Formats: sequence, C-alpha cells, structure tokens
Amino acid sequence: MTGPDPDAWYDDDAGRMVRSYALTGGRTPDAAINLDRATQVVATLADTGRSAAATPEHEAILERCGAPQSMAELSAGLGLPLGVIRVLCSDLLEHGSLARSRMVQPRDRDILEAVLAGLNRL
Repeated sequence: MTGPDPDAWYDDDAGRMVRSYALTGGRTPDAAINLDRATQVVATLADTGRSAAATPEHEAILERCGAPQSMAELSAGLGLPLGVIRVLCSDLLEHGSLARSRMVQPRDRDILEAVLAGLNRL
C-alpha cells in the first residue's frame, strides 16, 4: 500500500478541491485584528515557526514571511482567498509566530513630490 495520491485533492481545471471553510475550520477573519490587504506581516521565530504551523498552509505562510509580505501578496503567492489568508495569519499573530511589519513612511516632502512627479509622467 503506497498511500493516497497527493494529486487527488487538486484538479487543473477545477483548481483546489478543499473548500476555504475547511482550511479555516469555518472561521471568518476577526475584525478586532484588522488585517486588510495592505497589512504586512513578517515571521518572528528564528526557525520560521515550523513548530507553530498547525497546517501546511500555516507553514507556507511562515516560509514566505522571512521578509515582510502583505496579505494580498500572500493570497496571490499561495493561491488562497484573501479571507483564508487573514484567518490563518491571525492564528499565527496570536501565537507570536508573525508580527506586523512597520511600513516606513517617507517624511521628506521632496521625496513625496518626486514620486508624484514620476507617477504623473507615466
């Protein structure tokens, strides 16, 4: 006996055959945590928190978060809906395996004006 076929849960035409609610245990994103699509997270544990990864999806998030990643980047990179990413990231935030990354805000008006001028030239 060789075990189940790992491709049995994926169909190229239909996509992922495990429903989103199965990945999150039926949970929805917690509004109190407030993870919008631009929120960036980064792994906090030196071993990327593999011991905290309850599912392969949690582990995949931690592997991608060696550098700050936004919710939208994680969703696109892992091929999972944004709502699922928000639930899984909130699990990892509560465990301490992820932390919100602080976005660096340019404080120099000249830099902001240069960026705006560049965008206007496009």
